[in-house]
Amino acid sequence: MAEFSDKSEELAPKPEELEQAGGVTPQPAGEGAAESEAPGELAPEPEEKKEIKLSQPSKEMAKRLLTLVGFKERLTGTKMVAMAGDMRESIYSFKEAVSFLHFNVGVLTERGSGSIGYINPVELEKWVRDVFGDFELAEAIGEKTKENSNYKDQVEAIMPLMEQRLKQCKEIIGEETEA
Repeated sequence: MAEFSDKSEELAPKPEELEQAGGVTPQPAGEGAAESEAPGELAPEPEEKKEIKLSQPSKEMAKRLLTLVGFKERLTGTKMVAMAGDMRESIYSFKEAVSFLHFNVGVLTERGSGSIGYINPVELEKWVRDVFGDFELAEAIGEKTKENSNYKDQVEAIMPLMEQRLKQCKEIIGEETEA
């Protein structure tokens, strides 16, 4: 049976010895080649996420967004509750989608009272575009979905857009009924 020894560690050059000899310092396992930065050079600042300002929708668009859709046009979401589990729900209006979509996990681990209103962002984008015809909002949802890699960040980026559009629609319809 072959015996293993610790001699290989003794024979391998140490990082300090490599630096003194002008050699390359080995990187720890699992790390790729580091980008070279000149001394005193700052790392690039992360890009600020731009806020999207939606243009005012037409009265017809506002009416469409505030009306109920039929069974075939509905959107399906999943309400995730720690203690109750997942429940599928049908969403029949843009207003319902705005109310449904949320990410409240602040107390999921403490007595199970947190919840998540999950709507697939890609399906939401498609629904807004195909059912309501709001191409501007659909594009903005798609952009925010691509910018953010996890669902929490996607919801936090999409919700202000949806709330902004809902507020615009309510103002337009409110103005129309007053006139």
